[in-house]
Amino acid sequence: MTLKRHHLTKAETLTVSAIEQGSPALAEARTLVDRFQSIVRRKAEADLDPWLQDAGSSLIASFARGITKDLGAVRAAVTEPWSNGQTEWSGPRFAGQAAVGFRH
Repeated sequence: MTLKRHHLTKAETLTVSAIEQGSPALAEARTLVDRFQSIVRRKAEADLDPWLQDAGSSLIASFARGITKDLGAVRAAVTEPWSNGQTEWSGPRFAGQAAVGFRH
């Protein structure tokens, strides 16, 4: 339910629609997740406080509380222009190098 609708197949779109019709709170949560992703992508720091207010009483309230607890870091992530670049570990390449280093 976190994928944009244009990335869903027709069957997935129908399933999501049926779920959201049966659970307005879940539909609201999906909208809030979309809004948060948009805030981060657009670096729209001014939209963060209203989002936190709306999310605080929703199904994703625990996520919003976590954001609030680390608000300084979240604001910096939204406003700062720099990036650490790729942070995902590339396992197989490094694993092979490490194995070579440990052979006797």
